[in-house]
Amino acid sequence: MNYLAEKIIGLVLCTVFGVTALTGAPSASSDPSGIIALAPLYVQNYLIEPTTTTSSTIYIDPYSSACEQFSALAINLGWPADQRTVLEAVMARESGCRPNAHNKTLNRDKSQDWGLLQINGRSWTKWLIGKGIITQASDLLQAQTNLLAGLEIYNYGVERYGFGWGPWSVK
Repeated sequence: MNYLAEKIIGLVLCTVFGVTALTGAPSASSDPSGIIALAPLYVQNYLIEPTTTTSSTIYIDPYSSACEQFSALAINLGWPADQRTVLEAVMARESGCRPNAHNKTLNRDKSQDWGLLQINGRSWTKWLIGKGIITQASDLLQAQTNLLAGLEIYNYGVERYGFGWGPWSVK
């Protein structure tokens, strides 16, 4: 049986070398010719279109997590860079980093929370409308608007209490 396997392997090798000799093997010194087929590359869809970077903005990596993408957007919108880690944690806890998260009735007072930072409609809507950031509470479901509103609330906390994360109960 072993002898038969050797004969088969020898026959296959002779056939390969024979076909190569008849068709002409490519020279190692010549340029490659023909087309090489590559397997399709899976590319993950990203949440935020990457923008060109300048000295005042940071690159939004389309292959990073949603929280990382939204925190990079927040930094580009004016959030303090040293608060990026806390911002990611707050977005993850509040909305799972989903900009369209809407808590309709889970609050004890039946108020609604909106967007990435789950901004409370009862507490902040009128104030944010007065600031010209939103025209109605549902505007907070847009990531950029929610982050701008959150920054305004964060700055309010810094001015009033010396700590910007107070409205989110982060210590």
